[in-house]
Amino acid sequence: MSAPVLHFSRNCFPASILRTRAVADFIVTETRYESFASLPRHAHEYACVVFVLSGSFQERFDAHERTGEPGMVIVRPAGEPHADRYLRAGGRCLNIELSPRWVAEARTQLPVLDRSAAFHSNSLAIFGRRLQEELTHPDDLSPLAIESLMMSMLVESARAERRSTAGGPSWLQRVKERIQDDLSARVTLEELATEAGVHPVHLATTFRRFYGITVASYLRQLRIEYAWRDPLGSDAPIAAIALDAGFADQSHFGRVFKRASGMTPAEYRAAVH
Repeated sequence: MSAPVLHFSRNCFPASILRTRAVADFIVTETRYESFASLPRHAHEYACVVFVLSGSFQERFDAHERTGEPGMVIVRPAGEPHADRYLRAGGRCLNIELSPRWVAEARTQLPVLDRSAAFHSNSLAIFGRRLQEELTHPDDLSPLAIESLMMSMLVESARAERRSTAGGPSWLQRVKERIQDDLSARVTLEELATEAGVHPVHLATTFRRFYGITVASYLRQLRIEYAWRDPLGSDAPIAAIALDAGFADQSHFGRVFKRASGMTPAEYRAAVH
């Protein structure tokens, strides 16, 4: 049995369309999903890009599963069947539909449009937050800004996919996992290099070549992504969230968070609520 083909502008699910705007070859829609909302198996008529603003959900597509989390970008080809189930906090997403004509012209340079993929990066998070800001507080330059941000988001997704398929030495993956295991750990480049059995300079240059980011920026990105998930959507003290995420204090957390998202943690929490 084939999945029903739907369009984002049809409000057929336990969700609320907050705002939508058509710009050039894109339709941008901000949608809020209720607590424990369940979206049955379906597909969308157009290829789309989903930016997760808040909340989290479990998604099943083909024989695979993934977890949608704040800051994540999902690139989905047209007609891909998938089902979603949101968790207790519900969620909010930007759904960006791409016209078939535009996809056909861009496909040779953006092969990422041909398959389902999900990405995290500081750059993508910044593009997504700015896109929401343009949608929420538009002016006469917003159409140009929205189109530019969408192009940037797709280019960064294509580069992220290229990096993820580039491979790399096994010790590099171990270093990455070591960083992920404990975000509050005060590790140094020298300590990581010693564990990997390589020189610190070699570690730094290899890490940047394969992942497109420095070790320090990657750790900072993981800490921000941790805070973007449920903690900032809860009533937990921001100072406690800062320490759990590995920041020295609330002030440090606030400065880094604002550089990454354009908002303070308190402003982000207010937007989520």
